[in-house]
Amino acid sequence: MAPGKQRMKKTGLPGTHGEMGRMTGKKTYDGKIEVSLDETATACDFDCRVQNFIRRVYPDEFDPDLLDPHQLQMERYEDIFSWLDDVYAHRERYNLHWALREAGDVLERLVGESGENIADCLSRHYNRENRERLSRLTARMDRAVKRKQAVINRKTRQFTILSFLVSLVDIVISVILIVIISEIAHFGNMLFTSIILVIIFTAIIALLKVTLDRFYIIPLVQRWGWRKFLENTRINKQTMIEFEAVSIVVMQAIKEEREPRIVCQLIERGIREIALPYTPREIPPVGI
Repeated sequence: MAPGKQRMKKTGLPGTHGEMGRMTGKKTYDGKIEVSLDETATACDFDCRVQNFIRRVYPDEFDPDLLDPHQLQMERYEDIFSWLDDVYAHRERYNLHWALREAGDVLERLVGESGENIADCLSRHYNRENRERLSRLTARMDRAVKRKQAVINRKTRQFTILSFLVSLVDIVISVILIVIISEIAHFGNMLFTSIILVIIFTAIIALLKVTLDRFYIIPLVQRWGWRKFLENTRINKQTMIEFEAVSIVVMQAIKEEREPRIVCQLIERGIREIALPYTPREIPPVGI
């Protein structure tokens, strides 16, 4: 192994991430949705997919013990995304718009934590000039994630606006029906000899409106929204896996005080991977 590449012996302790409180959440439950995106790991949890990413993007940097100091942190991340899966699996208990906001906030919080870990590691190594140079590069990692978030947030806002318009149109239709029913009732009083016929006709119109709302409009909007939530959660988890994998490799290189040029190359390679667009595939139907 070349000079400077010798890795330090891992102890299996939390290391630079530190031990943090774990968020409770089921890792398995009835009806859990498969959220794997990595083509080489269709049924792996968070740390397994981080390993696969490092093997693919940084084959020369991979070490079986590389992830040991970060194990608790990755278990915590897995718990958080499992909780989001649980929200989806029991979506009838949750407000859709809250769930969409929460899916976006989770990625922002976790990326912030991981970025702080890199900054803390960097503050203990290199001289000031190299620290500033590397800090500017790691900031580009954050911006790459934020650009992905911006795309997701824009689509989420589009759904929110369209769902509001659907609700608005539904209200307008309700008002129009009330006016029509009122006119029909007035006309019916003159046309029909019995008020019972007017009541029956009015009840049929109202029943049709309620049926349309209850069994078509509302379920349609809900299916659309929860599908968007599932898509956002999948993309966010994959983005966090990529960000954490790059962070682990970069922090190890910083702790070994490899040449700043080499660390820059590692960061730039990670930025290219994080910036790649992702199109969700095979999202299961929401209505089952």
